Amino acid sequence: MPSMRLIVLTNAVESREQEFNDWYTGRHLDDVLAVKGFRAAQRFEFTPGKLGKEAPYRYLAIYEVEADSVEEAERALFAAASDENVMPISEAMSKQRATWWFTEITERVEAGVKQ
Repeated sequence: MPSMRLIVLTNAVESREQEFNDWYTGRHLDDVLAVKGFRAAQRFEFTPGKLGKEAPYRYLAIYEVEADSVEEAERALFAAASDENVMPISEAMSKQRATWWFTEITERVEAGVKQ
């Protein structure tokens, strides 16, 4: 079964950052992780640096997914998302977002560990 990552980039609606983060971390991650095949999740916030001073999205979520295919994982996710009682979406999240799937092609490499 392939190990995949679902990458989701989002922003909060202006002046609703706290509401957005409370919902995303306190509710949405659990809702997504209740979906078959979704195994883990982690959120990140953009930090400017010399390599990139600006970004179109402030927040990143990475979901670890095990499914036979992207289509299978999406069917399960869309089924949950279609029921507002199962997976409500906060109005504090901007409608603009970016979502991509990636499938592992190598083993994880760690610093100081020979291949």
